[in-house]
Amino acid sequence: MEKEKKNNSRTILKRALTVVIAVLCVFGIKTLMGTRTMMYLYARDIDHIDVTVTPPGVTMTAVGDDSAAVVSLLSKAVTHGRKEPVTGQTISLTIYNLDESVQQVNVCGDYLEVDGKGYKMRLSDGEAIAAWAKALAEKQGVSLE
Repeated sequence: MEKEKKNNSRTILKRALTVVIAVLCVFGIKTLMGTRTMMYLYARDIDHIDVTVTPPGVTMTAVGDDSAAVVSLLSKAVTHGRKEPVTGQTISLTIYNLDESVQQVNVCGDYLEVDGKGYKMRLSDGEAIAAWAKALAEKQGVSLE
């Protein structure tokens, strides 16, 4: 009888340990793969976006296909945990939604800030958003120099 209890407790311990290891593995994989912080941002919900590039401190407005393009970039951007702000040319996006809510997004290199929370982002995602801002400025005849 005592031997059965000992085997039973070992089985329970093994199962609990297996569950803990599985949870840690899932957490580790998720951390390595990253998260799409703005994956629920949709162009159909946006009225317009005010875009400010600092320096030089130029402000533009994106509507229609222009706003849809940056929304696509933001919703696909992969983040990896929290990060402190960095210096450099910053692209500030003030997103005005149709439901009258407003979101503030700042992008600087591999740094993404959404409503005051900073994240480390893939550098390629930050560069794509910077290229979008440059193309918008050229389209609107604005110089970013």
